[in-house]
Amino acid sequence: MARKRTILFLAAMMALIQSPALHAQDFFIHTVTKGQGLYSISRIYGISEDEIIRLNPGAEKVIKTGQELRIPQKKGQQENSFHTVGQGETLYSLSKKYRVSIKEICDINPGLSSETLKTGMILAIPPVTDHDTAEEAVSAPAQAEPQASAQTGNGSAYKTRIVVMKRVTIYRICNDFDINEEDFLNANPQYRHTRLQAGDTVNIPYTRKEREAMKQSQVDRNRAESQLLRDAANGRKTVSRPNTVNAVMLLPLSLDDSLSADRPKMTEFTRGMLMAVSKLKDEGISVNLKVLDTGTGDQTVSSIIDRGDLDEADVVFGPKYNGQIEQVAKWSTQHEVPLVLPFNSDDRPVYNNPYVYQLNTPQSYFHQEIYDHFVQQFRNPNIIILDDGDMKSNEMLDGLKRMARDMNFPVITIPADTAARSMIMESLDPERHNVFIINNPDEGPLITMLPILQIVNRTKDENIRTSLFGYPEYQIYASKRLDEMSECDTWFYSWFFTNNTLRESVKFGLDFIKSFNRQMMVSYPSYAPYGYDSGYYFLRGIAIYGRDFSRHLTDFRTKSVQMEFKFQRISQWGGYINHKVFFVHFSPEYKVEKIDFDK
Repeated sequence: MARKRTILFLAAMMALIQSPALHAQDFFIHTVTKGQGLYSISRIYGISEDEIIRLNPGAEKVIKTGQELRIPQKKGQQENSFHTVGQGETLYSLSKKYRVSIKEICDINPGLSSETLKTGMILAIPPVTDHDTAEEAVSAPAQAEPQASAQTGNGSAYKTRIVVMKRVTIYRICNDFDINEEDFLNANPQYRHTRLQAGDTVNIPYTRKEREAMKQSQVDRNRAESQLLRDAANGRKTVSRPNTVNAVMLLPLSLDDSLSADRPKMTEFTRGMLMAVSKLKDEGISVNLKVLDTGTGDQTVSSIIDRGDLDEADVVFGPKYNGQIEQVAKWSTQHEVPLVLPFNSDDRPVYNNPYVYQLNTPQSYFHQEIYDHFVQQFRNPNIIILDDGDMKSNEMLDGLKRMARDMNFPVITIPADTAARSMIMESLDPERHNVFIINNPDEGPLITMLPILQIVNRTKDENIRTSLFGYPEYQIYASKRLDEMSECDTWFYSWFFTNNTLRESVKFGLDFIKSFNRQMMVSYPSYAPYGYDSGYYFLRGIAIYGRDFSRHLTDFRTKSVQMEFKFQRISQWGGYINHKVFFVHFSPEYKVEKIDFDK
């Protein structure tokens, strides 16, 4: 009987190994990063969620950051495939494996070079062309790896690497790449003592003219940014002016429709953008801003593109509607111009366009940031969920409870009703920070629970720490309930926050009245600060760094009014999503604080 079970087990294992769905060439490995869920991962690779679940049973219930997923490989001859970089693999070995040139691989994965290639990275691989490109990729200078910027061991910058072919000499390499022998040896010092051999990988340095131009360009950028910062700090205008930034805004202003719901929001966003342009002018940055009314139809944008209204643009803001976005996204890819999308709710363009910046971020991308900040702020929490009985889905809270289980934080659930006080008092832990979270972001449950939490706060032992943690909607309710929320030591997460008690908000409001002789419209988010923050960030960044702007996203910061930016590329071939989220605190001392955990 035991022998029979062994045979059956081995047969099952052989069937599993031979299953077409699990052959290595039929899938690649994706490592889940912060904020990714089945939906976003399926969008990145252009497949369905069911296809992912089929290879990863249980993924429909939960996936975690760092988890490895099998992703089915596409088979169409005209479609890109994907590859997970293995240990020791190089762009040259990948070009040989897939019979495409190094340049083609780099072109489809912006920013990729031999220096940025890392084990575990997922690359898009273009379809095989009719000609054998692998040899061309290493034998012709025009096919060398582009735009790599790195340092060799002796500190000499090089722009690419090549694999040496048979009968290739140092002399030939220097001649092909227009460099002198001493520069080559500085980049490859081992060849001062050993001979060059076929199969060796060598560094190709920049020419001296290229190095001088790069050095001067960096000096100019540093000087310009330093001057701008000094002048802004001293309140002075600068005489020197960087290159003019040409910006185009494509918005449904609905100038012919006074009843349009979009009109006041888009107009307010434009006013904020104009304030950003004025601020930049004071700092010595010249901006040509062209504002075009797109209406709601696709034909308007098509005409704008055909007329050449975008031809001189360094950056485009908008449009709003999906059909219009599809046209402008295609144009931005062809012209390599940043496309900033502030309003669209469909995030498809960001998955396949490396020049798209998605501002209206799916909340799932904020969740892991929220959990990290939560643990940083509350350290050792006792999480008390106040359940109002509503079965509405709450992805943020579900993820927070999973995080708590993984970190062994206690989680207690109590009915959120007028009789909850005694149960809450019994659940308080004197050794932990007790954090109340209502499972519903609506105002009704908050109104019910605030008086109860106030009584708990007044009657508990003064050494027991309690706080209320909530949602972005809490800033809407705070205008009427700030005292109660402050007494309960209320925190909430948000990617935007406008409050007239904050100095920058007060100043912006006064400047808005001065500029337009009217009060800002009340909305959440507030559209005038939204336009200002977006415009000031992108226009200033492009003025300083030009086409290198995307390479400086991790170290470029601006002072904002309502929202800030922390962009991360969604994939090696896709665009950028804003991951910035902060906590707002209504303290028992009746102070309003915006906590930025990245500073």
